[in-house]
Order: sequence, then C-alpha cells, then structure tokens
Amino acid sequence: MNRQLGKQAILDAAAVLMDERGVDNVTTQDINQASGHRNRSAVQYHFGTRDAVIQAVMARSMEPVDAERNLLLDHLEGTSGRLTPRAALEVLVSPLARQLRSPEGRRYLRIGAQLINHPRFVRDSGDAIMVNTSVSRCARYILPALSHLPPQIAAERTSLATGFVIRSIGDQCRLMDSDPPPRTVLSVEDFSANLVDMILAILQAPTSVIVDSPK
Repeated sequence: MNRQLGKQAILDAAAVLMDERGVDNVTTQDINQASGHRNRSAVQYHFGTRDAVIQAVMARSMEPVDAERNLLLDHLEGTSGRLTPRAALEVLVSPLARQLRSPEGRRYLRIGAQLINHPRFVRDSGDAIMVNTSVSRCARYILPALSHLPPQIAAERTSLATGFVIRSIGDQCRLMDSDPPPRTVLSVEDFSANLVDMILAILQAPTSVIVDSPK
C-alpha cells in the first residue's frame, strides 16, 4: 500500500467508525485495524494524532464544497455584482445540502454535526464563519441582514444560525437513512430551499432584547 492510498484508507475507516460510534468513542487502534494497516502506528505516522485524523476527514469533504461555492460566487459576482443575503445563503447552503445525495456525503455531514457541538473542536458555532474562504465570502453578503440588531444580538444570531444549519443537515441525514423514515423526507432541493427560508427569517427577525449601552 503506497503512502497516499494508506492515508486514504485511514480516512475512510475513521469516517465510518466515527459516524457509527461517535468521534470520542474511536481509538487510533480501532482506525488502524479497520483500515487494514499492519503497522499499529500507521495513524501516528500519517497524521500524528486522532484529532488530526478527524480534521483531515472533514477537510477531504469540505474542500470540494468550498471550491464549488467559490465558483458560484465568482459567477454571481461577475454577472450581478453584489449578492442579496438570500442569494448568498443559497450559495452557502446548497452545495452542502447536495452532500445529502450520497452515503459518503451524509457521513461527512453527520460527523460535522457532532463537531459543531464539541468544545474541543468548535468553541462557538459562529467561529465557523472563518472556516474557509467561501464561507467568509458568503458572510460578507449575509451579515447586512443583521444590521438592524445591536452587535451583541447580531453575534448571537450568527452563532445560533450557523449551528442550526449544520445540525439541521445532520438531522436530515439521519432521517434519510432511517428505514422507514419517521416522516416524509423532502427532496434535497426542497430541503435546501426551506432551510434558506428559515435562516433568513431568523436573521431578519426583530429583537425584543434591550441591550444596555456601555457606560
């Protein structure tokens, strides 16, 4: 097994195990054994730590999503200039939702939903805005939808909305893989459109919170 194939075997095995058992319930020994490596130190050799394996699993699936978003943004900026918050949300959500179409994609999305709740990987859901270039680009067009809110409330909405997107898509994965599903499963297109509708409503909703001005 050459080096690159060896790394891919580790990532494939780690993704399956962490999806099935949870990211904290899988050891490097488990990954080594499931990946078919005879060398018991293969994970350490290729990645160093288990957390580095988790990050590599996510990066492998995130990179093509990031690239697709950037291509969409390039096209839309070139044809229409500045995007509306809705258009930017559609660019943010749709490529991610399309991962629902494959078992590998749903596995990635479920692991992502685990990590958004994991304090070792994500301190605050709002930090995900800086996770890659396409998300940062989308955020520049989405954040004006929060301009009617005090800064503290806008930051809270951003964090909650970001986490909501990731958790909602993870829940959709579980629904799609249930046999039988407990309720009707929307098409990927309808699920994505409905999610954009909900996030936009969350961002644009007025607030009843009165924030004291700094003294």
